[in-house]
Amino acid sequence: MKQRSVRVLQLTIAALCILIPLVTFMSGLQSVAFGQASGNELNQDIAKLDSFLSNRNLDSIETTVDKESAKWRERDRPSFIIYMTKACSLLSSYDIGDLSKRASLLSRYAISVLTSGNLPLEDHVQFVSFLMFDPLVMDEAAWKTLRQQKAELWLAARRRVQTSVDPAFDFNEPFFLNVAPPAGSGLPAGIAPESVRDPKLRAEYERAIAENSAKTRRFNDQYWLKKNAPDFYQNVERYLVNAYSRPPADSNELERLLARYVDDNGVRAQILEQVRNGSQ
Repeated sequence: MKQRSVRVLQLTIAALCILIPLVTFMSGLQSVAFGQASGNELNQDIAKLDSFLSNRNLDSIETTVDKESAKWRERDRPSFIIYMTKACSLLSSYDIGDLSKRASLLSRYAISVLTSGNLPLEDHVQFVSFLMFDPLVMDEAAWKTLRQQKAELWLAARRRVQTSVDPAFDFNEPFFLNVAPPAGSGLPAGIAPESVRDPKLRAEYERAIAENSAKTRRFNDQYWLKKNAPDFYQNVERYLVNAYSRPPADSNELERLLARYVDDNGVRAQILEQVRNGSQ
């Protein structure tokens, strides 16, 4: 059983390294809308996390993340998400300290974000994916509680992804990088609406820009789902099978959760069958 758990852990870490590249949090830095001073402070706090790669001290990481995450959670939610993405990426991607403590911290931090309020879909999937890593050593009662909480978070995210997919979406529907203003304005595409002097033409132009922006967002969302949803579904099943194949067995709990969150009878049966095989 110990060998199997270690192998599951190795596969989990490998999957996380592929699924959640560390560059994700860096790209978000450019979109945070707050003052330069706060931006510099966030950069400094993130750099402080990088410094832990040299001493690999989990106690120091825990103390720092607990303090700084509370600060950013109160001050600025986008910054809180960026900071916690970095903290969770650090714990999921590097061999730092005791495996069980590292997994416990990673679970606690990911859950703190997932239960802190609504998240954009991509952030939601990302933080749920951090939950793949479970402690190898844990009190049985505490493990049962954690397993159920994490299973519900995985399944709730799966349902959100599934209901967000539009199977009829037309990826060939055109949208534009720069919207052309009404022909009567005589202005080039992409010009600011304020440059259109005629109020009627300006309003028409603003509507066209808004419609194009909505199409662009819709395309981006559906394209992201098309690329990522299949792998995410597999990760949900992988987590549930690994977690419920681990003692103590509780097939009734898993059946209840699957009935609540998964409509597909075939998917439910497949997961339950794999758990039965894995528990033998």
